[in-house]
Amino acid sequence: MEPNKDFIMPPSSQGVNQVDINPLTLNFPRSLEKAFRETYYANSLKTMRVSLLAGIVMYGFFGILDANLIPEMTHTLWLIRFAVVCPFMLGVILFSYLPSFKAYFQPTMAATMIVAGSGILYMIAILPAPVNQTYYAGLILVLIWGYTFTRVRFIWATTAGWILVALYEIVVTALIQSPMPVLLSNNFFFISSNLVGMFSCYFIEYYTRRDFVLAFMLDQEQEKVKSVNRRLEKIVAKRTAQLLEKNKELSEEIEERKRAEKGRAELESKFQEAQKMEALGRLAGGIAHDFNNLLMGIQGNTSLMLLKSNADHPFYEKLKNTEQYVIRGSELTKQLLGFARGGKYQVNATNLNALITDSSRLFGRTNKEISIKLDLDSKLWVVKVDRGQIEQVLLNLYMNAWQAMPGGGALKIITQNVTIDERKLKSRDAKPGRYVKASIIDQGIGMDEKIMQKIFDPFFTTKEMGRGTGMGLASAYGIIQNHGGFFEVQSQVGRGTTMSFYLPSSDEAVIQEELHEPGQMQTGTETILLVDDEDIILDVASEILESLGYTVILARSGEQAIDLYARDQSKVNLVILDLIMPGLNGRKTYDQLNQINPGIKVLLSSGYSLSGEASSILEHGRVGFIQKPYNINDLSKKVREVLG
Repeated sequence: MEPNKDFIMPPSSQGVNQVDINPLTLNFPRSLEKAFRETYYANSLKTMRVSLLAGIVMYGFFGILDANLIPEMTHTLWLIRFAVVCPFMLGVILFSYLPSFKAYFQPTMAATMIVAGSGILYMIAILPAPVNQTYYAGLILVLIWGYTFTRVRFIWATTAGWILVALYEIVVTALIQSPMPVLLSNNFFFISSNLVGMFSCYFIEYYTRRDFVLAFMLDQEQEKVKSVNRRLEKIVAKRTAQLLEKNKELSEEIEERKRAEKGRAELESKFQEAQKMEALGRLAGGIAHDFNNLLMGIQGNTSLMLLKSNADHPFYEKLKNTEQYVIRGSELTKQLLGFARGGKYQVNATNLNALITDSSRLFGRTNKEISIKLDLDSKLWVVKVDRGQIEQVLLNLYMNAWQAMPGGGALKIITQNVTIDERKLKSRDAKPGRYVKASIIDQGIGMDEKIMQKIFDPFFTTKEMGRGTGMGLASAYGIIQNHGGFFEVQSQVGRGTTMSFYLPSSDEAVIQEELHEPGQMQTGTETILLVDDEDIILDVASEILESLGYTVILARSGEQAIDLYARDQSKVNLVILDLIMPGLNGRKTYDQLNQINPGIKVLLSSGYSLSGEASSILEHGRVGFIQKPYNINDLSKKVREVLG
């Protein structure tokens, strides 16, 4: 059955009107209807009893009208009111306290409407004209009372209402034969009142059912949350049991080696800290991925508008400003991704001394109130790192040291080769072996133990509002951890801080980084298969590619991309493939596309950084990578770079 759509008061939440509901009886499907009636009954009892008490009072109160209009029949009329109708309603109230009332709730209340209305109809039948012609107003009150206050459902209230209409017609036509003008007038008001009451009752029940559906859906979601919480509690219990076992083993080892209790507590604290940072990292990575997709939409639309605007356009500068805001936003997401340990983009064998020399010289030019002294080991081992990410780490550490010396001072940077054994790494997520150590030493205000325990927490900052995001050290921590390294921090209040990080050494030769000069946008006429599960990315990226001259085929999933490519591989020159997709992810999609055509050319794209598994795809010569958000220039060059 088609859903009953509410055109008078549309629901605020999406999906409520998709519930299957009978437009006449307003019934839900069986299981949902049973739950609704249980809830409706429980919520209706108090209101129903109050409405019955109010009905008794009003029915009895109008006995004053009987005594004033026709005193000679007061006894008969009061007998109807106080010996029949009012006791009946009082009996219904008493019946409502019995468990069996639940099964007869609706028919009983409909019968109450009929009894109350029939009492007035009987009075109309026995009263002389013209007094009886005014008593029909009491029937209108019964309809209003029955339809709106007694909690009678629409189907039962309507049945009772039309029974009263039928009885009224019999009384006024067959028994008292009212004059035609009076009959027409009273019928108009009485039947109109019945229709209005039906309309009101229908929508009262409809909105009650809608609220029930909303509450029902909320309960379902809450139950899902509870289920997840229960699973989490089991995981926590399991992890706790594992932790207790480790602590037991550790205690035995401490006894054997006669170590102090302080060492055990420190080890446990670091383990818990690592778990906390790992969980926060997953959260930060997910946020950064989604935020990069949103930035991609903003960046893409801005690039398209700039492409069609001259420098003298009134909105040109504002569009350029928007691009800068996107860049600033993407820098924040890079910090989040760094903290999330979400992967490295491009890893090369690197001389850390060269990175430190270049980055410190640049930082020193803009912060002349501090002096920078370098003590670099000339025989420093090579490290294999993402240079951009390590430069970000160094910049964050420089900035942190500079802000710790508000009055200026000396900043010392030391590099050295170290070999670390398992004993020193016992409480760290790292492997023993050869490491390159870099230390940034300031003469600043220093930190106490309490602050030192929080400095790598995301969004923790000691700066005043608006002076920092609290992501600098958190991002640095994630990046170093993701490179297989770790941090050491030493500080004393008033005596400065030493921030040291360790990176595993590599036996590979240093690779010189190529410099790419900016140039014009590169266009083409090839056909590109664009694969992404986000509509905003498909819309923006396809329009950018078409503006560059390419023909674009869209796929919203890995499965669809494989089907399209299998049919039209001869036409497709390049596939732009999103890495993070539900169902068939980017890596699996690439593997199947590569089976169809081992010579396929692919440009990987992601709002996240590359995982270790996906990074292996880049080892193929016909594969490139572009990070979201990208602008039209970046995309044009990457596309031509992969197409060759």
